[in-house]
Amino acid sequence: MAERTQTIGERIQFKRSPDELQVVITQQIPRHKEAIFFAWMVALFCALFAFIYLWLTSPSESDQRIFFAVGSAFVTFFVVRYGKVFLWRRMGKEMIRIREEELTIRNAIGSSGRPQVFQTDNIRKFGVIPYDFTKFGQFMDRAFWEMGGETLGFEHFKSKIRFGKQLEEKEAKQLARVIEKALVEIPKRTRAKKKKAEA
Repeated sequence: MAERTQTIGERIQFKRSPDELQVVITQQIPRHKEAIFFAWMVALFCALFAFIYLWLTSPSESDQRIFFAVGSAFVTFFVVRYGKVFLWRRMGKEMIRIREEELTIRNAIGSSGRPQVFQTDNIRKFGVIPYDFTKFGQFMDRAFWEMGGETLGFEHFKSKIRFGKQLEEKEAKQLARVIEKALVEIPKRTRAKKKKAEA
């Protein structure tokens, strides 16, 4: 019998079986925010084309040519950066999977995205990351034009791993309970099955 898909809020879906947990967090934003983001991307592309045109048509070795060359590189940086975020908002999702004795996290845009694999025995201090809206850096991380704002995390050896981008506090706490339970039960069940098979 197939496991029923459950939801937390509007963005989180998960399936839980005795041997596996699969979580998908979508990254779509409301239509009006997407329209603003699209307009911003159009403006960036127009600026980039203008700078490149002026760079190529300026007299050789002039100060103007250098200025437009630097400007082209500067605008290109923002086009690439925010272009990636725009695709993330259109097609992106975080995929978390706990199976056997591994936790896998994958940030996928469409079908692309390399998974990170962590051994559950080495996961420490799993929980919700406190959010302070009075801190400018944390506030900006949760803006819809950024890919940051992770709400869950843990320690794995000396690394701090974070995921669950821009979730509401209530959603993050609910998801944390689901994952925390799976981190205990699934590896324990896997070890018990291995012992039984070896006996």
